[in-house]
Amino acid sequence: MLIRALRILVLAMALPAVFAMPSAHADGKVECPPGTNPVSVGSGVICVVVTEPGDPGGGGEPGDGGDGGQVGQPSGCYKTDGTKVPCQTKDGYWWSGHQCYAAPYDAPPDSPDWQGHTDGSLWLCTICETAGVDGTCRVETIWTAPGQEPGPPTPEELATVALGELHLAQASVRTAPNPPAASYVGVENWLWIPRGQWATLRKSVTAGATTVTVTATPSHVFWELGPISTTCHGPGKQWSQGMTDAATTDCSVTFKKTSADEPTERFPISATIRYQVAWTCSGSCADANGDLGLVDAPAGTGAIRVLQRQTVVVVP
Repeated sequence: MLIRALRILVLAMALPAVFAMPSAHADGKVECPPGTNPVSVGSGVICVVVTEPGDPGGGGEPGDGGDGGQVGQPSGCYKTDGTKVPCQTKDGYWWSGHQCYAAPYDAPPDSPDWQGHTDGSLWLCTICETAGVDGTCRVETIWTAPGQEPGPPTPEELATVALGELHLAQASVRTAPNPPAASYVGVENWLWIPRGQWATLRKSVTAGATTVTVTATPSHVFWELGPISTTCHGPGKQWSQGMTDAATTDCSVTFKKTSADEPTERFPISATIRYQVAWTCSGSCADANGDLGLVDAPAGTGAIRVLQRQTVVVVP
């Protein structure tokens, strides 16, 4: 117990002032102050501070197109059956070796939980059938020998935590013609999103001596409009009243059929901003950088009515 207490004290003294030490309840549960998240480090827990370094940057260069969703190497935390789980919950940080969420646990020296040992550490190991869902979990107490405590999160795991903290922009759908005005078969429809949504996003997380910064750069917008779809490598150009027929855009679609057969007589619209996500690590790092691939933001939605122009024949 004394050895473990000294370890936590040394860890607390070594942490920068921006860290807050967690408080432990009588039942062993760990609670972090608002704005921080608990992460296991060595034989203790620190409260991870999430920061936003600098203002959002400008738009990124056009990326690879395609209509696929998230791609790249698997990242994050997983069960042995391949199921992806959150890297952290209110119960602690994912401990892959025991397939549970671990938090340090303090018990009296004569407690049966120590299994007769006088050194090492005790951990509350929360095992959930459905990750992080109350009512599907059981808690076990695990003793670990010195040096066998849950390891600190890897840079890639911290990158996944940072990605979860990013507010990826949900596209605000804009079209011309602008609903409720109808469009017509054969007419070019301009598509765009507000330019402010085409911005590079960054988020940093720190655990102990490791800081990971995630950068999400817009790659393209994937549009689905009823029977057709298109990929635009930018936010598109806003149509304004008074533009002449000579005005052009790099993001548009032309319908070949009406929406009359749709249940609402309108084609549904979905626009998804796809980000290229990369991370860099500073401090104590196993890897200096990595890539989480393409990640979809929540889709923006809308609807458009498409009609067929009627030809009037005048007989002289």
